[in-house]
Amino acid sequence: MRAVEISRYGGPEVMRVVEVSKPAGPAPGQVLVHVAAAGVNPVDWKAREGYLKDFMPFTFPTILGGEIAGTIVAVGEGVVDFPIGTAVNGSTGLSGGFADYAIASAATLARKPASLSMVEAAGVPIAAATVLAAFSAGNVGSGTRILIHAAAGGVGSVAVQLARLRGADVTALTSPAHADYVRSLGANRVVDRTGEYEKQIGDFDVVLDAVGAEAQARSWKLLRRGGILLSLVAAPDSDTALKYGVRSAMVYGAPSAAGLAEVNALVAKGDIKIHVGRTYPVEQAAAALAESQAGRVQGKLILTF
Repeated sequence: MRAVEISRYGGPEVMRVVEVSKPAGPAPGQVLVHVAAAGVNPVDWKAREGYLKDFMPFTFPTILGGEIAGTIVAVGEGVVDFPIGTAVNGSTGLSGGFADYAIASAATLARKPASLSMVEAAGVPIAAATVLAAFSAGNVGSGTRILIHAAAGGVGSVAVQLARLRGADVTALTSPAHADYVRSLGANRVVDRTGEYEKQIGDFDVVLDAVGAEAQARSWKLLRRGGILLSLVAAPDSDTALKYGVRSAMVYGAPSAAGLAEVNALVAKGDIKIHVGRTYPVEQAAAALAESQAGRVQGKLILTF
């Protein structure tokens, strides 16, 4: 089978599409999925370059990718909810997803709604897990004033839509090129992230950071006292939070079948739209990760098999 493999940490030069053996039969609680499409996320190039090796090291060689949609072709002992032939989407963890066949825990999968294509379904799992975890940490609901950085991205676009569904007041930061797209997602207001937005907005209950240190530095004073800064990419400084009288936390999305099924249902109903910015054949995985790393993605990038 084809797989996107790396044998060491590094840049695009360490990636190669190779022929490897299909994974052995799934262990108890696991399934084997014939992958039709796989989502590309910033965590993929960060893992490739070694940014996560201190707490999630790879054993080389390893197959990149963690977000898939496909069809179950084998099930392990104890798996009763997913018979062979079931179309699913879900997570494989930090690795293993960029391949024709992938092993996944049944606890991280959900049935793919019939109305979603495999490409669309592959864009749901990571965003679902991440946004649900963030909104739980920030208690995002009716009336919450939330500021969402990187609102045009795969996670940010779902965050905007789910926040509005929950009745939150959403301010979205994005570049001028993506403003109309983000506005179409339902944000109450869309603000140019390239300008001096600190002078235009403020008094938020929650700030959702998907950018990093620079965005955090500009966001502290935008929170009301007692508000919370949630980061998806870099642990906020607790001393700075104390200085401003706010709270902070790093958010890690834990994939779950129930959470994914919840968001799948919203996508199937049309309440949340998954915008696929671009698809790449698996042979062009390096180009897909390069586009993700450039940081100008609107919606999701998807590999097809």
